[in-house]
Amino acid sequence: MVKPVTLNEKEYLIGVDLGGTNLRVAAISMDGKVLDNIKKSTNLSRGYSDVVDRIRSLINSITRKKSLPPTAVGLAAPGAINTAEMVITSSPNFPEWEKAPLADDVGRGFSFPVYLENDANAAALGESWIGVAKEWNTFAMFTLGTGVGGGIILNGDCWRGPDGMAAEFGHLTIHPNGRLCGCGNSGCLETTASASGVAIRGKELLGKYFLDNQGVAKDEISAELVTNLAKKGNADAKSILDDAGTDLGIAMAHIVLSLGVTKFVIGGGMASAFYLMRSSMRNSALSNSYTLTPKRLKIVEAGLGNEAGVIGAAHTAMIQANKT
Repeated sequence: MVKPVTLNEKEYLIGVDLGGTNLRVAAISMDGKVLDNIKKSTNLSRGYSDVVDRIRSLINSITRKKSLPPTAVGLAAPGAINTAEMVITSSPNFPEWEKAPLADDVGRGFSFPVYLENDANAAALGESWIGVAKEWNTFAMFTLGTGVGGGIILNGDCWRGPDGMAAEFGHLTIHPNGRLCGCGNSGCLETTASASGVAIRGKELLGKYFLDNQGVAKDEISAELVTNLAKKGNADAKSILDDAGTDLGIAMAHIVLSLGVTKFVIGGGMASAFYLMRSSMRNSALSNSYTLTPKRLKIVEAGLGNEAGVIGAAHTAMIQANKT
């Protein structure tokens, strides 16, 4: 992995984490500290151009507070990313953004370079830089949010595949003929283990409970509500998270068998449910991969929390800037 050189203490990077619900923009020091952080609603319904304008406005808000422009800006976005051309090739959660030149559109008129990376790759890079995986040379990361993202670090470098589209873990088929996914396939991991998937299961199994006991309408049931109910011991809520963990374990087994990776980091908005899913994840990974032993399997919760995306995006920008 390319190691950056800090030229002076005033240098900084900007990381942008573009999620289906929230948009985070942060100034990051050259050693990974968050100096300034802004969070806004993504407002996807307003369209691509509005999101681009919003990102540019937030970048400007941060740079106006600094004595220098950023060294570089990193954008972390969901979906398949062509990192050579800095284009979103396709994104199931942003279906209208096919071949979107996000880096060029955000960077137009700025004096500093803007780079684009898949959001889960960025999170994995962040965890390998200053997070829980900084001592690991090889691992895989699952980001559980609106969808399920994946990132792979092999021998210290992010593995993107020859076309930049590797590690789309959320679209591994776990249940053939299962629920329809946003990608057009059925039974993807994302349909059961993402926050959206957990919320859908919650509406199916817990809708009447929430309406009768909490005054929450079915459409208002979220993964957070399901998780909180599971923490209180509700059997149906616990079963939803057990099932999600089991499916994540199956996906891990696929990765173990195909790549030999045995260390995993779990992050994203659903990470608060990590300890409720850990046992089923672990048991499922072990039972579905004959090459795996309990001693070799490591599954840990991400250490950077909600800042993993912006820190990883900034680290991506630093790596790319050092290559030029």
